[in-house]
Amino acid sequence: MAALLVGLRLRQLGRSLTRSRWHVVGLIFGVLGAFWVLGLVGVGAVGLRVGAPQLVPLVLVLVTSVAVLGWAVGAILTSADESLAPERFALLPVRAGRLLPGLALAQLLGVGGISTALSLALLLIAWSASIPALVAAVVMLPVTLLTCVLGARVVSGALARTLASRRSRDLTAVVLMLLLISSGLVLNLGVQAVATSSSVQAVLETVSAVLAWTPLGATAGVPAAVATGDWLAAGIRLVVALGTVAMLWWAWGAQLAARLVSPVQASGGGSVHSGGIVDRLLPATPVGAIAARGVRFQRRDPRHLLNAIATLVLPLILVGTQLVSGGLDARFATFLPLVMALMVLQIAQLSLAYDKDALALHVLSGVSGRADRAGRLLGAGIVILPMIVLASVLVAAFTGGWALLPAGLGAALGAALVAAGTGSAVGAFLPGRAPAPEDGPFGRGSSGGAQSLVALAIMAPVAIVASAPAVALAILGVVWMPWLGWLALPVGLGIGALAVWLGIRIGGDRLDRAWPEVLAAVSSDD
Repeated sequence: MAALLVGLRLRQLGRSLTRSRWHVVGLIFGVLGAFWVLGLVGVGAVGLRVGAPQLVPLVLVLVTSVAVLGWAVGAILTSADESLAPERFALLPVRAGRLLPGLALAQLLGVGGISTALSLALLLIAWSASIPALVAAVVMLPVTLLTCVLGARVVSGALARTLASRRSRDLTAVVLMLLLISSGLVLNLGVQAVATSSSVQAVLETVSAVLAWTPLGATAGVPAAVATGDWLAAGIRLVVALGTVAMLWWAWGAQLAARLVSPVQASGGGSVHSGGIVDRLLPATPVGAIAARGVRFQRRDPRHLLNAIATLVLPLILVGTQLVSGGLDARFATFLPLVMALMVLQIAQLSLAYDKDALALHVLSGVSGRADRAGRLLGAGIVILPMIVLASVLVAAFTGGWALLPAGLGAALGAALVAAGTGSAVGAFLPGRAPAPEDGPFGRGSSGGAQSLVALAIMAPVAIVASAPAVALAILGVVWMPWLGWLALPVGLGIGALAVWLGIRIGGDRLDRAWPEVLAAVSSDD
């Protein structure tokens, strides 16, 4: 059974790569990214081994604990791959015990499993500072891998029925997005707390010593204890590590057995409501209808809702991070809302991908490409442009830089409009991928896939160059002549309006020529 499941997993991976050239491009980007990460791990391991061998146990216990915790959190964020979900075997005469080994091996064959295994192997370079510790680390390597994989599966299984509800999935997604966005601020607070303590190393040693006795760091705690010659501690930590694997194996088996006889089914969907004030205010045209739908999606669809939240919260988090770091220069903070243009780029470029199969309604109803582009931009602008204004005002309020507000507002609005026009044009050629509505915002394709990486490489230089005049005037207004900041506002709006007009024309004409191809691209699950 294990060989059958592993073979099935390999065939799934191979077939997914042959169905679309973009999967091959994505694989290339993924391999390059993996090599970059592994290179950093290798350099870090060599540097630790040569430069500070006495810190090897401390650092590697912390790193291993973060890896185990990262797998568990990742299972929540990405809704672990369900291509071999237990429900797919519910009608077969097979028990959970026969499925467990094969499913565990299949999970290890994913990108995360292979990358983690290679990273742990590279960390052996650091453990080589002590031969007994190296032997212990080699023995504990598969135990660490099993802890990561089993922990992720248990967490995913424990939350499966809760997250089967649409409302629970949406709430979880919003909370996790806010935590992710604010992680930099939280990390900064932690660093500041450690830095103000009497001894940074003492704090890290205390944290590492505690983690080495827990399921998170026990697998690294064994070679750490061996390196210091504390064989009793090594033996106890070995029991903790093996006991953790045994408990996780049992828990996953129990969850798998339960799902085989009582499959988890997703529930909850959207309800139909009568038109509201948005429908009455917008024109009764294709552009108005598409814009009204876009405004409703900003509130009802968690994928769009999270984009809107991230657009508003990101500059405010940056402000908080700077304040925690020891003060905030009002002139620097004036330009923090510029980061919102990055979100606008992605939102405009992926607007077609979010529709998935529903894009067929535009094709079948004969909506023109320009009406599609204009309606989507109008709907997004109704929600996002006020957020940009609000963020600029809040930054001015936090820093007291009210005199710099026109410059910051001109730069932010100009860059956002340029990003909207650029994304609208490029998105018609490279629509990208997005998770289906039922998959949640962190499902497969949440980052847009390989097409979005290529699109970003095209869009970013264009947006930077096009918005440069308004940004340059804003900078000159902040550091030299304040009246130039007032000039940045009309220049930014003018250039942005031109970019939006060009984006609608270029993108719309492209859609009129290639609706079937675009529909096939965004509706494909390959």
